Amino acid sequence: MSSKDIKEKWLFVAYSEKSIHIPNDYRDRIKTAGQFAGSKGIGRFACDTLGENLHLYSKTVNDNIVSKLEIDWSDFDKNATDEFQQISVALGQVSKFPDLIHASPPKDSGTVLIISDTHETWDIEKIKRLRRDLAKLIDPFGTTKSVTVSTWLVSDDVTIDGVNGPVGNEISDLLRDKTSRIEVVIENDLIETILFDRGRKIYAIREPSPYEELHNIHVQGSVFFLNNSAKKTFARRMGVTSVAFGSIFLFLNGFRIFPIGEEFDDTLGLNRRKQQGQRRYLGTRDLLGRIDVVAPPRKFREVSSRDAGLVDDANRRALFDAIRRQMVFRLERYVVGVNWADALDKNRDTADGLATDESRDRILRVIGNLARSRDIEIIYYDEDIVRVSDDPDRITDETLKSIVSAAESRGDANLLAQIEQARARIEELRSQRREAQMAANLAIAERARADARIESLERQAAFLGSSKRVDVERAQLLMHQAIIHAGHIRSAVGNAAHKLNEILELAVMPQMLEDLDDLEDILASVRQSARSASSSIANATLSGDRLSAVLSFAPNIRVDLKTDLINGDLLGFLSEYFQFRLDGVPGMPRAIFDASGISLKRDFSPVDISVLIDNLQDNARKAKANEITFKAIRKGTGKVVIKVTDDGRGINLDRVDPTKIFERGYTESANGTGLGLYSAKQILQLMDGSIELVGDGSRADFEITISGELS
Repeated sequence: MSSKDIKEKWLFVAYSEKSIHIPNDYRDRIKTAGQFAGSKGIGRFACDTLGENLHLYSKTVNDNIVSKLEIDWSDFDKNATDEFQQISVALGQVSKFPDLIHASPPKDSGTVLIISDTHETWDIEKIKRLRRDLAKLIDPFGTTKSVTVSTWLVSDDVTIDGVNGPVGNEISDLLRDKTSRIEVVIENDLIETILFDRGRKIYAIREPSPYEELHNIHVQGSVFFLNNSAKKTFARRMGVTSVAFGSIFLFLNGFRIFPIGEEFDDTLGLNRRKQQGQRRYLGTRDLLGRIDVVAPPRKFREVSSRDAGLVDDANRRALFDAIRRQMVFRLERYVVGVNWADALDKNRDTADGLATDESRDRILRVIGNLARSRDIEIIYYDEDIVRVSDDPDRITDETLKSIVSAAESRGDANLLAQIEQARARIEELRSQRREAQMAANLAIAERARADARIESLERQAAFLGSSKRVDVERAQLLMHQAIIHAGHIRSAVGNAAHKLNEILELAVMPQMLEDLDDLEDILASVRQSARSASSSIANATLSGDRLSAVLSFAPNIRVDLKTDLINGDLLGFLSEYFQFRLDGVPGMPRAIFDASGISLKRDFSPVDISVLIDNLQDNARKAKANEITFKAIRKGTGKVVIKVTDDGRGINLDRVDPTKIFERGYTESANGTGLGLYSAKQILQLMDGSIELVGDGSRADFEITISGELS
């Protein structure tokens, strides 16, 4: 500045040279909007804030002398009634700039401000805090190298780390190759986005801007995601944690907008959103960045206090929405989908983790989703990532769809050809595997059948035992038991024959009748003899069934035939009996038993249980059934219900009374004995069990209840 400039401009309150002339300043690198940094015209009052006395030296290129301005700010505070412009200041000239400690004066032109009698004591801690704030103000992401700011403790002749020397802000260099970042430019109704991961360019896209409010505004942003490794490096190199340093800073026409980006500021609402999903969203603690906005005057208005951000209006809302959606959320989709999906990534500061097939698949899904949007144009993608794997096993349908979308969006004919070749390889491989799988399945099935046959034989041997080593005593017991049942049959048949003879004798005596009373007596005797004969025949039939069952157990010498009782798992016995005795019996319905995984331990007679099952199966045969099913179900404590159902014709209610079917001699068939269900009931009663007809009586469905020790 010349003396005239100092007098007419610098000392003129609210005058701004930068609103009239275009300065060569990094903050005004985009000059088309016509708005420049420092256009308030009140920055000079900061000198009063810092110290009581100011010595200003300034020289233009055309001047041979240096203008010197001396101001004692206390003169402005002596009389409150004095007008500002009436206070005198000393403006003169000197031959050269003053000598400076730890700094060189300007050569051809420049300005030097020396502030003395400071209002604060500037110790080491305050200077460090000042340097951190200066770092935020002097382009913290390295978009220019033309501005250097230094701080010194004048009383010190030695360099103190973090206090003396240039204020270095290496944030961008520090983070550029160590974590993921997104760079976005919104201009001329277009949005261009580039995403990097550990210095590796992943993709670049272009899309139309949906923000009409930002039509003639330039927005440029660079936002970094900080994983654990980046945060540790930041703290070690910068001397302050990234959280304490700040988050996403907003600059409007080169001026920082406070408090956006401060440690506890959440103007963009990121922390409120993160509370809804810690592992789904990014918050201010995860991000660091800078947004530069160049806009015409009054497009965005600061709140008058200069520490409350921008005035809320449509323009502000559109800008913040663009920052959130185009920068934060798009970076978030990559970080959550790719970085966070890898547990080791949080401590990784190199791009080595991106070389794995799993990482490639995750990145492909992100790029594929972008490519499937009609409004997004894929400008670039990393061809080492967006490619067809040489291993067909690594190519999933989802991965292939993502690659196709990316290739079609960019019109990549070479990649599309690779995709077709990969599809052919995959189909050939799948065909070979299907054939191999079919062969393997056949082998497995054959092995399963062989194992089943072996298991069946082993179980049969376990149940039936072996007849090769039958000792004489057990053979004698078998014969003894058979003789007992044969004797029962002989006795029962003899009793029946005797009673039948009585009936025949009474039948030949009609000529001896003298009156009707004699006839009634004879008929009563006939009925009594008939009942006795029927009972004897029923006993003979049951004994005959038992004899048949005994003989069927002839090879199983382990059954104690002396008592005819064993103690064991009744349901396990039934399972084996159905499998080895009833399976495939000619002329009989298929018998199925389901133990439902239940064990019922108790004393039981294998002979009686066999008679019980055989009678029920034979009844199903008579009813023309193809299948009869026995299913065990728990009932309370210590009881099992076996439900018996078949697919036969059921009970003819016109001819049969369901309430009488368990009575001795009651039968539906003209050739039946009426003893099968009667015997079943007798056997179960001996076991403290029961059998009941269930349903409406039209079906021959039964429930057998037996008690024992359940497991």
